[in-house]
Amino acid sequence: MPAAAHGMPADPGDMGIHYLRPDLLGLTVTTPRVDGTGTHTDFMNPAILLYEPQEDGSLALVGVENLVFQAGHAGPPMLAGRPWDHMVDDPATPEEEAHHFEAHDDQHLWFRDNPNGNLEPFNPRVTCVHHRG
Repeated sequence: MPAAAHGMPADPGDMGIHYLRPDLLGLTVTTPRVDGTGTHTDFMNPAILLYEPQEDGSLALVGVENLVFQAGHAGPPMLAGRPWDHMVDDPATPEEEAHHFEAHDDQHLWFRDNPNGNLEPFNPRVTCVHHRG
């Protein structure tokens, strides 16, 4: 998912394609917005895998992510002294700031070098230009 889809400049880059573990996220509903009870924070067994589509149709694993729903915890978890990113959709904007999820905190951890920092949500060295989906 590109930063531009969040109403941001394209410079921060993309996030890649997300493959979710519904059990680790504690998903309870998927419509109208994805919601759950998950408080999973183990990056050795992440709830979300991030893939970059390749030109030949394959996928390259470029990072991982964990997500906790706002209703399931008192405040954002921390990783390396950094609070996780808070995401909530603003219905007054045309962008979908929270990826069709209820309010949540999430944390990306990039395997591919990220000049913005390997804990930032977007990576300019990741692209979805070859996504065929």
